Amino acid sequence: MSESAGKALDLLFYLSRTEGEISLAKLSRDTGMNKATALRYLAVLESRGVAERRAGGWSLGLALYELGTRVPVRSLVVERVRPFVERLARETGESVNLACLAGGTAVYLDRAESDRSLMMRSAPGDRLPLHCTGVGKAILTLLSDDRIRAILGPGPLHRINDRTLTDPEDVIHEIERTREAGYALDREEYELGLTCMALPLGIADADFYGAMSVSGPTARMRDTIQRDGMLDSLKRATAGAQEALNQRLTKA
Repeated sequence: MSESAGKALDLLFYLSRTEGEISLAKLSRDTGMNKATALRYLAVLESRGVAERRAGGWSLGLALYELGTRVPVRSLVVERVRPFVERLARETGESVNLACLAGGTAVYLDRAESDRSLMMRSAPGDRLPLHCTGVGKAILTLLSDDRIRAILGPGPLHRINDRTLTDPEDVIHEIERTREAGYALDREEYELGLTCMALPLGIADADFYGAMSVSGPTARMRDTIQRDGMLDSLKRATAGAQEALNQRLTKA
């Protein structure tokens, strides 16, 4: 085993023996690894989803939970939620996506389209920014402001187009408005001509933070009656999906 692999595993085993979130300073003292080296390895582990950086420090990531189960959490979520994704696409006639938090991004897990859906450039497996997508904003509503700041960093955030928010504090305010509104809205911030509404889905015990969204051409979304109808359908689908996930946990 290479020295680099050994050090990375040492950090993972250390995190597995500790409770809660561990600061870089404490991790460095306990392992004898200098901060710069530890941070370099932690960044690699974070990019693979096996470690996560939060407001209070570092902890194990969802990917390790998946490795420790016979059926990955994400596969279980897709299996349970897919009927609701497909039904929502049929009801709205638009594209529907299921996504979850993975490190500092949103990763698409599943999608369904209708005959009239506007073809999106994203696909299952793609990683997308949290600050300018509907699913990303919905996921962020499940997190504390401190954790959101830790994920976003000092900024400026990547600008996709002129509508994209690049100041982390502006994103924080946007998430506050999203919580008040009850749903997330991407106003062409990621893809011009496309508007997206999203609602969060979560499994706290599995550290799973996700969202379901419906996306369509902005011209159709501007129609109040159509938009409100899509939002009602999205709320029903998300409520059904969340109940299905909760039942899974109860039976587990």
